Amino acid sequence: MAFREKVAWSAFLTTLLIWGAYFAVVVAEVGAPAHGMKMVWLFVAATIAQAVLMGTATAIWAIRAPDEANARPDERDQAVSRRASGIAYLVLVLSVVAVIVGLHLGLHGSGTVFALIGAFILGEAARFGAQAIGYRRGAA
Repeated sequence: MAFREKVAWSAFLTTLLIWGAYFAVVVAEVGAPAHGMKMVWLFVAATIAQAVLMGTATAIWAIRAPDEANARPDERDQAVSRRASGIAYLVLVLSVVAVIVGLHLGLHGSGTVFALIGAFILGEAARFGAQAIGYRRGAA
């Protein structure tokens, strides 16, 4: 497995695990006292956890394959990244449209903020997943 594929899989899996846990807590805590500030601190913790895990994973993969880590992206890397970004954009747009529909159906307050954060995280997960699958398939 190539360096960029390992990084893409690491990003995808850590995003699913960390942010999946975050949103599980958000959904479980809806309506609880001090919901907003607790979720802000949990958001900060999840962001830091994602950064630390991805930094560690990337460092490990780079140490194991320094030539690949320092190589410039080739046409295949650029094609995989471009395709993944297109998929992520579609997911993000559809998620934001779902939030807008939710606003018309009664979504309000901090629920709107969490829904928009969720739309962004879903788009990023789609991008990382599409990159990982793109590398696995060898798609361009």
